Amino acid sequence: MKKTLIVVVFISLFAAAAALAGVSETDALLQLLVQKGVLTAQDAAALRADLAVQKQEEKDQQKDFQVVASRPLQLTGYTQLRYRWDRTVTDTFDIRRARLSLKGNLGQGFDYLLQSDFAGSSAKLLDAALGWRLNNALKVTAGQQKIPFSQENLIGDNMLETINRSQVVESLVARSGDVIGNQNGRDIGVLAGGNFSLFKSPAGLEYGVGVFNGSGINTSDNNEHKDLVGRVVLHPFAGFSIGGSFYDGRYTLAGQKGDSVRQRAGGEAAYVNGPFLFKGEYIHGYDARVEKDGWYALAGYTIIPNKVQAILKYDTFDPNTSVAKNEENVTTVGVNWMFNKFALMQLNYEIKDETGKEISNNAVTAQFQLQF
Repeated sequence: MKKTLIVVVFISLFAAAAALAGVSETDALLQLLVQKGVLTAQDAAALRADLAVQKQEEKDQQKDFQVVASRPLQLTGYTQLRYRWDRTVTDTFDIRRARLSLKGNLGQGFDYLLQSDFAGSSAKLLDAALGWRLNNALKVTAGQQKIPFSQENLIGDNMLETINRSQVVESLVARSGDVIGNQNGRDIGVLAGGNFSLFKSPAGLEYGVGVFNGSGINTSDNNEHKDLVGRVVLHPFAGFSIGGSFYDGRYTLAGQKGDSVRQRAGGEAAYVNGPFLFKGEYIHGYDARVEKDGWYALAGYTIIPNKVQAILKYDTFDPNTSVAKNEENVTTVGVNWMFNKFALMQLNYEIKDETGKEISNNAVTAQFQLQF
C-alpha cells in the first residue's frame, strides 16, 4: 500500500513537471516502472484508471474554461425561453434573449467587454467597451455600455428577481417605453467610476459619472448636445445601500426640428439580510414639456437556500403627471426556482390596475433560463 502511494505521488509530480514542459509522460513512466519490476501490469492499469477518474472529477468541478486566443478570455452567455398568457395579446412562446459575451484583460489595467443578443430577427450589439483601471477608486470605460443610472437598470437581465423590469425603469432609463426607444439601458460614451471606503470606517461609497451621446446604441449622436449622467451609492453598513442618480440631456427624433429636454432624477435603496431582500427606487423625468414619474418596491424571501425564492413587487408609473387618473399600477407575485447555478425557472403573475379606464389585462408569464 505504501509503495503504491509513493508511486502515485511520484507519478503526479512527474506528470506536473511534464505538463510544464509541454509533454505528457504518464503512460511512458508507467511502462518504465513495469519494465523495472516496480509495478505489475495490473497495478499500472489500476493507476491509469484512478488517474483518469481523478482527471474527470477535476473537469467536472472546473468553472472556467480557456478559449484558444492570443490572450486568455472569458466566454459566457445565456438564453431565455418565455411563455406569456395575456388577454390583450396572443399567447405565445418566444426566445426573449439569446446572448453571448466576451471579456478579458489586456494587461496594465486594460480590459474589454463585447456582448451581442441574437434573439429576434437580427443580431444586436449591446456592449462594446474598453476599460482602464487605475485602482478600485477609479476605472475609466469608453464605448457602448450601460449608463450609470438606476439600480435596476444596472442589474443584468439574467439576474433580475422578476421576469419584467419596473414600468418606470422601462419608461425613463433608455428602455422599451423611453421617448428615444429601446436602447437596453445603454448608450455610447465615456464613464468614470469606482468605490472606496470613507474615513477608515465600514462605510463605502460607489460612484459613476459619464458623458454620452444620448441617442442610444449602435448609432451616432443626432445633435450637438452631450448628455451628462451620474450615480452615487452609499453603503453605510453590510447589506444596506442608499443612493441617487441624475441625467441631463437632450434628444432629437426623426423629422423633429431642433432638440428637446430629456432629464431624469432618481433615488434608490436596498437591504439584504439573510433570506430577506428589500429594494425600491423612485424616478422623476421630463421629456420636452411632459413630466413623468414612478416608483417600485420589491420584497423577496429565500424559502430554500440557493433553490427557491418568493417575490412580491409593486410598481406604479404616471406617463404624464398633469393628467388626472393616469397612473398604471402592477403588482407582481413570483417564484424563482434555481435548479443549479446554470438553470433557472421563473413564474410571475402580474395584477394590473389602471386608475382611469380598467382593462382586463392581468398576465401570467413563465421563463426558463440556461446560462454558461
